[in-house]
Parts: sequence; C-alpha cells; structure tokens
Amino acid sequence: MDIRKDFQAAESLLQRLAGIGSEFGRLDNDEWPHLKNREDFQKVYLLPHNKRSQLEELYAKGRDCAGFMSYKLRDFNNVGLYPTFADYIDSFEQGWAFEKDDLQLFLTSVTELAESLENKPWAIGRMIEVFENQLRLLAGVRHTIELLKTSHTYLVDKGMVSMEKPSSISFGNVTGRVNINSTDNSVNHTASHSQVFLDLSSAISNSALEGKEKLELLQMVEKMKESQGSTGFSKTYKDFVQNAANHISVVAPFLPALTALLS
Repeated sequence: MDIRKDFQAAESLLQRLAGIGSEFGRLDNDEWPHLKNREDFQKVYLLPHNKRSQLEELYAKGRDCAGFMSYKLRDFNNVGLYPTFADYIDSFEQGWAFEKDDLQLFLTSVTELAESLENKPWAIGRMIEVFENQLRLLAGVRHTIELLKTSHTYLVDKGMVSMEKPSSISFGNVTGRVNINSTDNSVNHTASHSQVFLDLSSAISNSALEGKEKLELLQMVEKMKESQGSTGFSKTYKDFVQNAANHISVVAPFLPALTALLS
C-alpha cells in the first residue's frame, strides 16, 4: 500500500497497520456474514429474549468492530481527516483498539452464556472464536500505536523535538557528537548504548531541574538502561518521554538515539 510522503518515515509500522486492516476487512466481508446467514445462527431466535439479545450483540459488535477497523487502519492517507501524523495516531485513543477491558468482559459474558445452552448453535461457537481473534488483532494495533508514539515524526508533531534528525544514528551504535552547555571541539566519537544513558544522566544531573524531578528522571534513565534490548524498553522509554515533556530542552538531544534503541 502506498504511504503518503510525509508519513514515509514510519512506513514499516503503517504497513503493519494496513495489513491488520486487510484481515479485519476479510472478517467483515466474509466471515461474519457467512456465519450469520449461511450457518445455524437462526437457532438463536428460538431462545428467550434475554439470551437471544446477547448473542445478537455478539454478531453486531463483532462485525461493527471488523468493519470500522478495516477502514481505520488503512485510512492514514486521508489528509482531510488527518492533516498531521499525530492526528492519525491520537485518533485511536477513542475507539475499538483501546476498549480492551470492556470487550474482554463482554466476550467472557457471552462465552459463559453460550456454554450454558443445551444445544449451542455451531455459528455462535465460531463467532466467539472470531471475536477472540479480533481481540488479538486489536492488541497488535495497540502495540503498534505505542511504538509509533515514540517515532521522531510523532514527537515532532507534538512539539517535543525539533524537525532536524541526526543522520548518523545506526541500530548497533550511536555515532556523532552531543554537546550539553559545552564547546564543540569537532572530534567524532562512537558511543555505546551504555554511553548514551551515561551522557543523558549527566545532562539531567547538571541541569537546573528541582531535586525531586531530577531524581525521578534519573531513576527512569536507569530503568531504560536496564530494560534495553527487551520488550519492556518501549514502555520505559514512553514513560520517560512523558515525564520529561516539561524539560524537553534537556533531554531532546538524546531522543533520536533512544528512539534508535526501539528497533
């Protein structure tokens, strides 16, 4: 799928969202209508109203979710709706992707009801499986959105970093110079991942931040250092960026290097 030019820095993750959207489209166009109209779903209309209504809601909620996410995940090229990258990413905050708890409670309730039926329609059992699969897909969407919130494009749109992005960052090492209140002596060096955290801690320690705020940020840097290379690094990085938002001038020089560690 083509990606609009101003979003191409995040192309790989947007392609992932588009792929998930295609799967939601298949479920919406094929799976849900087939189960309702071509299998034994009609048996639910023989049940008492209070039971029938919940099973009808299983179909309605499941297909509504599939239909909405099918378009939403592939609609990032719509400049009218999403003039900026941040507009698109933030639009997920109110919607299916972040209704995890409510959707899980609903599925648990419907599953218990279905298991209590003496002759459960086969279509209902299959709809429950499809709904569970959609929850798994939504978890993938949430994870991808969280990664996109740490991208340079998103941080620029939110005013957290400047437009300039160093081109000398590689995934194995961080190269280039970081100068904090010092003179650039024009000596290139290669810093290990540990050096990045050391320099960041030094910049925070030497800043004019209040003692409590300084301590909290230093503790978060330590957590990032400990979690680098693990699945938990994304969360610790996000927490750090959120808490450092009011002191972005101190930490901004290090954000591109930290973002590179997400890969």
